[in-house]
Amino acid sequence: MSDAFDRIAFCARSEQRVIMIAMARALKKRCGSEIYLYCTGPQEVAYYQKANDDGVFTAIVDADTLLDSAFDEGLDENEVFERARALEQSIGLTINRMAVPDRHFGRGYALGGFYHPRSRYSETVDYVHMVHAYCTTLAFWDREFRDKAITLCINGSREAAYVAHAHGIPYRALAGARYENYHYWAWNELYESPMIEQAWRAIRSDPDIGLEEPYYTHQVSRNRYLRQFSLKFLLQQWSRVTARYAYWNLRGYKKAKGYYYGETMRYVYRVWRDYRRLYAMNLRRLADLEGKRFVYYPLHMEPETALHGISPEYFYQHALITAISRDLPAGVMLAVKEAFGSIGRRPDNFYRHIADLKNVVLLDVWERGFDCAQKADAVVTICGTTAIEALAAGRPVITFGRHNIYNFLPSVRIVSDETKLVDYLREVLDEAVDHDEIRRDARKLLQAMVTCSFDMGSYDYVTLDRFDERVVGDACDALAATLNGAGQSRVRAG
Repeated sequence: MSDAFDRIAFCARSEQRVIMIAMARALKKRCGSEIYLYCTGPQEVAYYQKANDDGVFTAIVDADTLLDSAFDEGLDENEVFERARALEQSIGLTINRMAVPDRHFGRGYALGGFYHPRSRYSETVDYVHMVHAYCTTLAFWDREFRDKAITLCINGSREAAYVAHAHGIPYRALAGARYENYHYWAWNELYESPMIEQAWRAIRSDPDIGLEEPYYTHQVSRNRYLRQFSLKFLLQQWSRVTARYAYWNLRGYKKAKGYYYGETMRYVYRVWRDYRRLYAMNLRRLADLEGKRFVYYPLHMEPETALHGISPEYFYQHALITAISRDLPAGVMLAVKEAFGSIGRRPDNFYRHIADLKNVVLLDVWERGFDCAQKADAVVTICGTTAIEALAAGRPVITFGRHNIYNFLPSVRIVSDETKLVDYLREVLDEAVDHDEIRRDARKLLQAMVTCSFDMGSYDYVTLDRFDERVVGDACDALAATLNGAGQSRVRAG
Protein backbone atom coordinates (compact mmCIF):
# COMPACT_ATOMS: atom_id res chain seq x y z
CA MET A 1 0.00 0.00 0.00
CA SER A 2 1.09 3.58 -0.71
CA ASP A 3 2.49 5.81 2.04
CA ALA A 4 -0.46 8.08 1.22
CA PHE A 5 -2.54 5.92 3.56
CA ASP A 6 -0.46 6.82 6.63
CA ARG A 7 -2.55 9.78 7.84
CA ILE A 8 -5.89 10.33 6.15
CA ALA A 9 -8.20 13.33 6.32
CA PHE A 10 -11.54 11.61 5.77
CA CYS A 11 -14.39 14.04 5.19
CA ALA A 12 -17.97 13.01 5.92
CA ARG A 13 -20.70 13.19 3.28
CA SER A 14 -24.17 12.55 4.58
CA GLU A 15 -25.34 10.57 1.55
CA GLN A 16 -22.34 8.21 1.89
CA ARG A 17 -21.98 8.13 5.66
CA VAL A 18 -22.63 4.41 6.27
CA ILE A 19 -20.45 3.02 3.51
CA MET A 20 -17.71 5.53 4.27
CA ILE A 21 -17.47 4.37 7.89
CA ALA A 22 -17.13 0.82 6.57
CA MET A 23 -14.41 1.96 4.17
CA ALA A 24 -12.55 3.75 6.95
CA ARG A 25 -12.55 0.55 9.02
CA ALA A 26 -11.24 -1.43 6.04
CA LEU A 27 -8.43 1.07 5.38
CA LYS A 28 -7.39 1.11 9.02
CA LYS A 29 -7.33 -2.69 9.10
CA ARG A 30 -5.35 -2.95 5.85
CA CYS A 31 -2.90 -0.09 6.32
CA GLY A 32 -2.93 0.82 10.00
CA SER A 33 -3.88 4.34 8.95
CA GLU A 34 -4.46 7.20 11.33
CA ILE A 35 -7.83 8.53 10.14
CA TYR A 36 -9.09 11.98 11.06
CA LEU A 37 -12.78 12.47 10.34
CA TYR A 38 -14.06 15.92 9.43
CA CYS A 39 -17.78 16.70 9.53
CA THR A 40 -20.06 19.72 9.82
CA GLY A 41 -21.82 20.74 13.00
CA PRO A 42 -22.27 19.31 16.50
CA GLN A 43 -25.06 16.94 15.42
CA GLU A 44 -22.77 15.21 12.91
CA VAL A 45 -19.95 15.12 15.46
CA ALA A 46 -22.28 13.36 17.91
CA TYR A 47 -23.42 10.88 15.24
CA TYR A 48 -19.88 9.88 14.29
CA GLN A 49 -18.67 9.75 17.89
CA LYS A 50 -21.39 7.20 18.56
CA ALA A 51 -20.31 5.20 15.50
CA ASN A 52 -16.64 5.39 16.60
CA ASP A 53 -16.95 2.77 19.34
CA ASP A 54 -14.08 0.78 17.84
CA GLY A 55 -11.79 3.82 17.57
CA VAL A 56 -11.45 3.77 13.80
CA PHE A 57 -11.17 7.56 13.85
CA THR A 58 -8.20 9.05 15.66
CA ALA A 59 -10.18 12.28 16.05
CA ILE A 60 -13.53 13.67 14.91
CA VAL A 61 -13.32 17.35 14.02
CA ASP A 62 -16.08 19.88 13.34
CA ALA A 63 -14.98 21.51 10.06
CA ASP A 64 -17.99 23.79 9.64
CA THR A 65 -15.83 26.91 9.52
CA LEU A 66 -17.09 28.52 6.31
CA LEU A 67 -20.57 29.37 7.51
CA ASP A 68 -19.66 29.83 11.16
CA SER A 69 -16.92 32.40 10.50
CA ALA A 70 -19.15 34.45 8.19
CA PHE A 71 -20.60 36.19 11.25
CA ASP A 72 -17.33 37.14 12.92
CA GLU A 73 -17.28 40.73 14.14
CA GLY A 74 -14.69 43.50 14.20
CA LEU A 75 -13.22 42.86 10.75
CA ASP A 76 -10.73 45.20 9.13
CA GLU A 77 -11.70 45.37 5.44
CA ASN A 78 -8.20 46.14 4.16
CA GLU A 79 -6.68 43.37 6.24
CA VAL A 80 -9.27 40.85 5.00
CA PHE A 81 -8.64 41.67 1.34
CA GLU A 82 -4.85 41.69 1.76
CA ARG A 83 -5.02 38.25 3.38
CA ALA A 84 -7.33 37.01 0.62
CA ARG A 85 -5.03 38.17 -2.16
CA ALA A 86 -2.11 36.31 -0.59
CA LEU A 87 -4.18 33.12 -0.43
CA GLU A 88 -5.37 33.58 -4.00
CA GLN A 89 -1.76 33.82 -5.11
CA SER A 90 -0.71 30.61 -3.32
CA ILE A 91 -3.74 28.56 -4.38
CA GLY A 92 -4.15 29.92 -7.90
CA LEU A 93 -7.88 30.70 -7.70
CA THR A 94 -9.78 33.82 -6.71
CA ILE A 95 -12.03 33.78 -3.66
CA ASN A 96 -14.92 34.71 -5.94
CA ARG A 97 -14.21 31.65 -8.11
CA MET A 98 -14.29 29.49 -4.98
CA ALA A 99 -17.73 30.86 -4.12
CA VAL A 100 -19.31 29.96 -7.48
CA PRO A 101 -20.55 26.45 -6.47
CA ASP A 102 -21.72 27.49 -2.98
CA ARG A 103 -25.52 27.55 -2.64
CA HIS A 104 -25.38 30.38 -0.10
CA PHE A 105 -22.49 32.67 -1.03
CA GLY A 106 -22.59 31.82 -4.72
CA ARG A 107 -26.33 31.93 -5.31
CA GLY A 108 -25.89 34.99 -7.54
CA TYR A 109 -24.01 32.76 -9.99
CA ALA A 110 -27.03 30.46 -10.31
CA LEU A 111 -28.43 32.54 -13.16
CA GLY A 112 -31.10 29.98 -13.95
CA GLY A 113 -31.92 29.18 -10.33
CA PHE A 114 -33.15 32.51 -8.98
CA TYR A 115 -35.89 30.92 -6.87
CA HIS A 116 -33.70 28.44 -5.08
CA PRO A 117 -34.60 29.11 -1.41
CA ARG A 118 -32.76 31.99 0.20
CA SER A 119 -30.94 31.51 3.47
CA ARG A 120 -29.70 33.45 6.44
CA TYR A 121 -26.21 33.20 4.96
CA SER A 122 -27.08 34.35 1.44
CA GLU A 123 -29.12 37.28 2.69
CA THR A 124 -27.22 38.66 5.68
CA VAL A 125 -23.54 38.01 4.91
CA ASP A 126 -21.86 40.89 3.04
CA TYR A 127 -18.88 40.65 0.70
CA VAL A 128 -16.18 41.39 3.30
CA HIS A 129 -17.54 38.71 5.63
CA MET A 130 -17.78 36.21 2.78
CA VAL A 131 -14.14 36.78 1.82
CA HIS A 132 -13.16 36.52 5.50
CA ALA A 133 -15.08 33.21 5.76
CA TYR A 134 -13.11 31.72 2.88
CA CYS A 135 -9.82 32.97 4.30
CA THR A 136 -10.67 31.42 7.66
CA THR A 137 -11.66 28.12 6.07
CA LEU A 138 -8.55 27.89 3.90
CA ALA A 139 -6.42 28.67 6.96
CA PHE A 140 -8.26 25.94 8.90
CA TRP A 141 -7.40 23.28 6.31
CA ASP A 142 -3.84 24.54 6.00
CA ARG A 143 -3.41 24.19 9.75
CA GLU A 144 -5.04 20.76 9.89
CA PHE A 145 -2.94 19.37 7.04
CA ARG A 146 0.28 20.76 8.50
CA ASP A 147 -0.28 19.90 12.17
CA LYS A 148 -1.50 16.36 11.46
CA ALA A 149 0.96 15.78 8.59
CA ILE A 150 -1.91 14.57 6.40
CA THR A 151 -0.85 12.32 3.52
CA LEU A 152 -4.25 11.82 1.79
CA CYS A 153 -7.54 13.74 1.69
CA ILE A 154 -10.68 11.73 0.89
CA ASN A 155 -14.00 13.36 -0.05
CA GLY A 156 -12.87 16.74 1.20
CA SER A 157 -14.82 19.93 0.67
CA ARG A 158 -13.81 22.10 -2.24
CA GLU A 159 -11.82 24.33 0.13
CA ALA A 160 -10.01 21.26 1.48
CA ALA A 161 -9.24 20.25 -2.10
CA TYR A 162 -7.74 23.64 -2.93
CA VAL A 163 -5.40 23.47 0.06
CA ALA A 164 -4.53 19.80 -0.56
CA HIS A 165 -3.48 20.65 -4.13
CA ALA A 166 -1.39 23.59 -2.87
CA HIS A 167 0.39 21.26 -0.42
CA GLY A 168 0.89 18.49 -2.97
CA ILE A 169 -1.31 16.13 -0.94
CA PRO A 170 -3.24 13.55 -3.01
CA TYR A 171 -6.98 14.25 -3.05
CA ARG A 172 -9.62 11.66 -3.95
CA ALA A 173 -13.41 11.92 -4.10
CA LEU A 174 -15.95 9.18 -4.77
CA ALA A 175 -17.79 9.94 -8.01
CA GLY A 176 -20.43 8.21 -10.08
CA ALA A 177 -19.07 6.96 -13.41
CA ARG A 178 -22.57 7.47 -14.89
CA TYR A 179 -22.59 3.94 -16.26
CA GLU A 180 -24.85 1.43 -14.49
CA ASN A 181 -23.81 1.76 -10.83
CA TYR A 182 -20.06 2.07 -11.32
CA HIS A 183 -18.12 4.62 -9.29
CA TYR A 184 -14.56 5.86 -9.60
CA TRP A 185 -12.14 7.90 -7.49
CA ALA A 186 -11.81 11.43 -8.89
CA TRP A 187 -8.45 13.14 -8.49
CA ASN A 188 -9.76 16.63 -7.80
CA GLU A 189 -12.88 18.65 -6.96
CA LEU A 190 -13.67 18.87 -10.70
CA TYR A 191 -14.14 15.07 -10.77
CA GLU A 192 -11.34 14.51 -13.28
CA SER A 193 -9.33 11.32 -13.53
CA PRO A 194 -6.33 10.88 -15.85
CA MET A 195 -6.70 7.12 -15.53
CA ILE A 196 -9.80 6.99 -17.73
CA GLU A 197 -8.08 8.53 -20.74
CA GLN A 198 -5.00 6.37 -20.13
CA ALA A 199 -7.17 3.25 -20.03
CA TRP A 200 -9.01 4.34 -23.21
CA ARG A 201 -5.77 4.79 -25.13
CA ALA A 202 -4.53 1.37 -23.98
CA ILE A 203 -7.54 -0.47 -25.47
CA ARG A 204 -6.64 -1.99 -28.83
CA SER A 205 -9.77 -4.02 -29.63
CA ASP A 206 -13.45 -3.07 -29.98
CA PRO A 207 -14.99 -3.95 -26.58
CA ASP A 208 -18.28 -5.82 -26.42
CA ILE A 209 -20.01 -3.33 -24.14
CA GLY A 210 -23.05 -1.14 -24.67
CA LEU A 211 -25.38 1.38 -23.11
CA GLU A 212 -28.99 0.24 -23.09
CA GLU A 213 -30.44 2.20 -20.17
CA PRO A 214 -29.73 5.39 -18.18
CA TYR A 215 -27.34 4.92 -15.29
CA TYR A 216 -28.72 3.43 -12.06
CA THR A 217 -28.81 6.52 -9.81
CA HIS A 218 -30.71 8.49 -12.47
CA GLN A 219 -33.40 5.82 -12.66
CA VAL A 220 -33.81 5.84 -8.87
CA SER A 221 -34.10 9.65 -8.84
CA ARG A 222 -36.58 9.69 -11.72
CA ASN A 223 -38.87 7.31 -9.87
CA ARG A 224 -38.79 9.58 -6.83
CA TYR A 225 -39.75 12.61 -8.93
CA LEU A 226 -42.80 10.84 -10.35
CA ARG A 227 -44.85 11.71 -7.26
CA GLN A 228 -43.37 15.12 -6.50
CA PHE A 229 -45.72 17.26 -8.58
CA SER A 230 -49.09 16.20 -7.16
CA LEU A 231 -51.28 18.29 -4.85
CA LYS A 232 -51.11 15.49 -2.29
CA PHE A 233 -47.33 15.63 -2.29
CA LEU A 234 -47.42 19.44 -1.93
CA LEU A 235 -49.54 19.20 1.22
CA GLN A 236 -47.40 16.38 2.59
CA GLN A 237 -44.24 18.37 1.97
CA TRP A 238 -45.62 21.43 3.74
CA SER A 239 -46.38 19.24 6.75
CA ARG A 240 -42.94 17.62 6.67
CA VAL A 241 -41.12 20.94 6.35
CA THR A 242 -43.10 22.46 9.23
CA ALA A 243 -42.44 19.45 11.45
CA ARG A 244 -38.76 19.40 10.52
CA TYR A 245 -38.18 23.08 11.31
CA ALA A 246 -40.11 22.79 14.56
CA TYR A 247 -37.94 19.85 15.60
CA TRP A 248 -34.71 21.59 14.60
CA ASN A 249 -35.66 24.71 16.56
CA LEU A 250 -36.72 22.68 19.57
CA ARG A 251 -33.40 20.83 19.61
CA GLY A 252 -31.38 23.96 18.83
CA TYR A 253 -29.93 22.52 15.61
CA LYS A 254 -27.89 24.82 13.35
CA LYS A 255 -29.99 23.63 10.39
CA ALA A 256 -32.86 25.76 11.67
CA LYS A 257 -30.71 28.86 11.09
CA GLY A 258 -29.87 28.01 7.48
CA TYR A 259 -32.61 28.22 4.87
CA TYR A 260 -35.55 30.36 5.96
CA TYR A 261 -38.69 28.42 6.79
CA GLY A 262 -40.88 30.72 4.67
CA GLU A 263 -38.53 30.42 1.69
CA THR A 264 -38.61 26.64 1.87
CA MET A 265 -42.41 26.60 2.07
CA ARG A 266 -42.68 28.93 -0.94
CA TYR A 267 -40.25 26.77 -2.90
CA VAL A 268 -42.38 23.68 -2.29
CA TYR A 269 -45.37 25.59 -3.67
CA ARG A 270 -43.41 26.86 -6.68
CA VAL A 271 -42.46 23.31 -7.65
CA TRP A 272 -46.16 22.41 -7.80
CA ARG A 273 -47.13 25.67 -9.55
CA ASP A 274 -44.32 25.85 -12.10
CA TYR A 275 -44.85 22.25 -13.17
CA ARG A 276 -48.37 23.23 -14.19
CA ARG A 277 -47.21 26.45 -15.85
CA LEU A 278 -44.66 24.51 -17.85
CA TYR A 279 -47.27 22.03 -19.03
CA ALA A 280 -49.60 24.86 -20.03
CA MET A 281 -47.06 25.64 -22.74
CA ASN A 282 -46.77 23.83 -26.05
CA LEU A 283 -44.38 21.10 -24.93
CA ARG A 284 -43.37 18.72 -27.68
CA ARG A 285 -42.94 14.99 -27.60
CA LEU A 286 -39.92 13.30 -29.09
CA ALA A 287 -42.24 11.70 -31.65
CA ASP A 288 -43.09 15.20 -32.93
CA LEU A 289 -39.49 15.57 -34.12
CA GLU A 290 -39.54 12.34 -36.11
CA GLY A 291 -37.99 12.95 -39.53
CA LYS A 292 -36.60 16.35 -38.53
CA ARG A 293 -33.00 17.26 -37.83
CA PHE A 294 -32.41 18.53 -34.30
CA VAL A 295 -29.73 19.20 -31.74
CA TYR A 296 -30.55 18.26 -28.15
CA TYR A 297 -29.68 20.34 -25.07
CA PRO A 298 -30.74 19.11 -21.59
CA LEU A 299 -30.94 21.86 -18.99
CA HIS A 300 -28.80 21.45 -15.88
CA MET A 301 -30.13 21.99 -12.38
CA GLU A 302 -29.18 25.28 -10.71
CA PRO A 303 -27.56 25.70 -8.28
CA GLU A 304 -25.86 22.33 -8.46
CA THR A 305 -22.35 20.96 -8.08
CA ALA A 306 -22.77 19.12 -11.38
CA LEU A 307 -22.88 22.51 -13.13
CA HIS A 308 -21.13 25.21 -11.10
CA GLY A 309 -18.71 22.80 -9.42
CA ILE A 310 -17.55 20.90 -12.49
CA SER A 311 -17.73 23.83 -14.92
CA PRO A 312 -16.83 27.01 -13.01
CA GLU A 313 -15.56 28.60 -16.24
CA TYR A 314 -18.92 28.35 -18.05
CA PHE A 315 -22.37 27.99 -16.47
CA TYR A 316 -24.50 30.41 -18.51
CA GLN A 317 -27.28 28.15 -19.76
CA HIS A 318 -29.61 30.78 -21.18
CA ALA A 319 -26.72 32.35 -23.11
CA LEU A 320 -25.71 28.91 -24.38
CA ILE A 321 -29.21 28.21 -25.71
CA THR A 322 -29.40 31.53 -27.51
CA ALA A 323 -25.91 31.05 -28.97
CA ILE A 324 -26.77 27.58 -30.31
CA SER A 325 -30.07 28.91 -31.70
CA ARG A 326 -28.23 31.75 -33.42
CA ASP A 327 -25.60 29.53 -35.07
CA LEU A 328 -27.70 26.53 -36.15
CA PRO A 329 -28.06 26.01 -39.90
CA ALA A 330 -31.48 26.66 -41.39
CA GLY A 331 -33.92 23.80 -40.93
CA VAL A 332 -32.23 22.35 -37.83
CA MET A 333 -34.13 22.67 -34.54
CA LEU A 334 -32.78 22.92 -30.99
CA ALA A 335 -34.69 20.70 -28.56
CA VAL A 336 -34.41 21.79 -24.91
CA LYS A 337 -35.62 19.68 -21.98
CA GLU A 338 -35.92 20.74 -18.35
CA ALA A 339 -34.40 18.81 -15.44
CA PHE A 340 -36.91 17.64 -12.83
CA GLY A 341 -34.96 19.16 -9.96
CA SER A 342 -34.95 22.67 -11.43
CA ILE A 343 -38.71 23.05 -11.66
CA GLY A 344 -39.65 25.72 -9.13
CA ARG A 345 -36.25 27.42 -9.18
CA ARG A 346 -36.21 29.11 -12.59
CA PRO A 347 -36.61 32.90 -13.02
CA ASP A 348 -40.04 34.18 -14.04
CA ASN A 349 -40.68 33.77 -17.79
CA PHE A 350 -37.54 31.62 -18.17
CA TYR A 351 -39.33 29.01 -20.29
CA ARG A 352 -41.27 31.56 -22.33
CA HIS A 353 -38.11 33.47 -23.10
CA ILE A 354 -36.53 30.30 -24.48
CA ALA A 355 -39.71 29.41 -26.39
CA ASP A 356 -39.57 32.80 -28.13
CA LEU A 357 -36.61 31.52 -30.15
CA LYS A 358 -38.19 30.37 -33.41
CA ASN A 359 -35.94 27.35 -33.94
CA VAL A 360 -36.21 26.09 -30.35
CA VAL A 361 -38.73 23.59 -29.01
CA LEU A 362 -39.32 22.68 -25.36
CA LEU A 363 -39.60 18.94 -24.86
CA ASP A 364 -41.94 17.17 -22.45
CA VAL A 365 -40.14 16.76 -19.11
CA TRP A 366 -41.08 13.09 -18.95
CA GLU A 367 -39.31 12.23 -22.16
CA ARG A 368 -36.25 10.22 -21.22
CA GLY A 369 -33.10 12.22 -21.81
CA PHE A 370 -31.47 8.94 -22.78
CA ASP A 371 -33.85 8.59 -25.74
CA CYS A 372 -33.50 12.27 -26.72
CA ALA A 373 -29.72 11.99 -26.84
CA GLN A 374 -29.79 8.85 -28.94
CA LYS A 375 -32.23 10.23 -31.51
CA ALA A 376 -30.73 13.70 -31.92
CA ASP A 377 -28.33 14.54 -34.74
CA ALA A 378 -25.95 15.95 -32.14
CA VAL A 379 -25.93 16.85 -28.45
CA VAL A 380 -24.78 20.02 -26.73
CA THR A 381 -24.04 20.01 -23.02
CA ILE A 382 -21.91 21.72 -20.41
CA CYS A 383 -21.00 18.74 -18.27
CA GLY A 384 -23.89 16.28 -18.52
CA THR A 385 -24.17 12.51 -18.69
CA THR A 386 -26.20 13.05 -21.87
CA ALA A 387 -22.92 13.27 -23.78
CA ILE A 388 -22.03 9.66 -22.93
CA GLU A 389 -25.51 8.50 -23.92
CA ALA A 390 -25.21 10.34 -27.24
CA LEU A 391 -21.73 9.02 -28.02
CA ALA A 392 -22.87 5.45 -27.35
CA ALA A 393 -25.47 5.96 -30.11
CA GLY A 394 -22.90 7.39 -32.51
CA ARG A 395 -23.95 11.01 -32.04
CA PRO A 396 -21.27 13.74 -31.91
CA VAL A 397 -21.08 16.08 -28.93
CA ILE A 398 -20.33 19.74 -28.35
CA THR A 399 -19.46 20.66 -24.76
CA PHE A 400 -18.89 23.99 -23.07
CA GLY A 401 -17.39 22.33 -19.96
CA ARG A 402 -13.62 21.86 -19.84
CA HIS A 403 -13.25 19.07 -17.29
CA ASN A 404 -15.50 16.27 -18.53
CA ILE A 405 -14.09 12.75 -18.48
CA TYR A 406 -15.12 12.32 -22.13
CA ASN A 407 -13.57 15.55 -23.50
CA PHE A 408 -10.54 13.77 -24.98
CA LEU A 409 -12.64 11.79 -27.48
CA PRO A 410 -12.14 12.81 -31.14
CA SER A 411 -15.89 13.30 -31.69
CA VAL A 412 -16.23 15.84 -28.84
CA ARG A 413 -15.86 19.54 -29.63
CA ILE A 414 -14.95 21.75 -26.65
CA VAL A 415 -16.12 25.36 -26.88
CA SER A 416 -13.52 27.65 -25.34
CA ASP A 417 -13.91 30.27 -28.07
CA GLU A 418 -17.55 30.98 -28.96
CA THR A 419 -16.58 32.36 -32.36
CA LYS A 420 -15.83 28.75 -33.35
CA LEU A 421 -19.28 27.51 -32.36
CA VAL A 422 -20.77 27.92 -35.83
CA ASP A 423 -17.95 25.80 -37.28
CA TYR A 424 -18.42 23.11 -34.63
CA LEU A 425 -22.13 22.93 -35.37
CA ARG A 426 -21.42 22.59 -39.07
CA GLU A 427 -18.94 19.76 -38.34
CA VAL A 428 -21.22 17.71 -36.05
CA LEU A 429 -24.18 18.11 -38.42
CA ASP A 430 -22.20 17.14 -41.52
CA GLU A 431 -23.67 14.15 -43.35
CA ALA A 432 -20.16 12.68 -43.53
CA VAL A 433 -19.92 12.16 -39.76
CA ASP A 434 -18.74 8.58 -39.10
CA HIS A 435 -21.30 7.36 -36.57
CA ASP A 436 -19.75 3.89 -36.38
CA GLU A 437 -16.39 5.34 -35.37
CA ILE A 438 -18.08 7.43 -32.65
CA ARG A 439 -19.79 4.27 -31.34
CA ARG A 440 -16.47 2.39 -31.27
CA ASP A 441 -14.80 5.22 -29.35
CA ALA A 442 -17.76 5.31 -26.95
CA ARG A 443 -17.52 1.56 -26.31
CA LYS A 444 -13.85 2.05 -25.49
CA LEU A 445 -14.81 4.88 -23.15
CA LEU A 446 -17.35 2.69 -21.35
CA GLN A 447 -14.76 -0.08 -21.03
CA ALA A 448 -12.17 2.39 -19.72
CA MET A 449 -14.68 3.68 -17.16
CA VAL A 450 -15.40 0.13 -15.98
CA THR A 451 -11.66 -0.63 -15.81
CA CYS A 452 -11.06 2.41 -13.58
CA SER A 453 -14.19 1.97 -11.46
CA PHE A 454 -15.92 -0.45 -9.14
CA ASP A 455 -19.53 -1.62 -9.07
CA MET A 456 -21.54 -0.46 -6.05
CA GLY A 457 -24.26 -3.00 -6.73
CA SER A 458 -27.63 -2.00 -5.28
CA TYR A 459 -26.31 1.02 -3.34
CA ASP A 460 -28.45 4.03 -4.28
CA TYR A 461 -27.90 6.92 -1.80
CA VAL A 462 -31.44 6.36 -0.51
CA THR A 463 -31.15 3.12 1.47
CA LEU A 464 -27.71 3.99 2.83
CA ASP A 465 -26.93 0.66 4.49
CA ARG A 466 -27.73 -1.46 1.42
CA PHE A 467 -24.30 -2.68 0.33
CA ASP A 468 -22.09 -5.68 0.97
CA GLU A 469 -18.48 -6.11 2.04
CA ARG A 470 -17.43 -6.82 -1.55
CA VAL A 471 -18.25 -3.21 -2.42
CA VAL A 472 -16.12 -1.94 0.47
CA GLY A 473 -13.17 -4.08 -0.56
CA ASP A 474 -13.49 -3.11 -4.22
CA ALA A 475 -13.65 0.58 -3.29
CA CYS A 476 -10.45 0.30 -1.25
CA ASP A 477 -8.69 -1.59 -4.05
CA ALA A 478 -9.74 1.05 -6.60
CA LEU A 479 -8.57 3.82 -4.29
CA ALA A 480 -5.18 2.17 -3.83
CA ALA A 481 -4.82 1.80 -7.60
CA THR A 482 -5.14 5.56 -8.06
CA LEU A 483 -2.31 6.24 -5.63
CA ASN A 484 0.38 4.19 -7.33
CA GLY A 485 2.74 6.87 -8.62
CA ALA A 486 0.28 9.62 -7.61
CA GLY A 487 3.14 12.00 -6.92
CA GLN A 488 4.26 11.80 -10.54
CA SER A 489 0.87 12.31 -12.23
CA ARG A 490 -1.35 14.45 -10.06
CA VAL A 491 -4.22 16.41 -11.59
CA ARG A 492 -4.21 20.07 -10.59
CA ALA A 493 -7.36 21.99 -9.65
CA GLY A 494 -8.76 23.82 -12.67
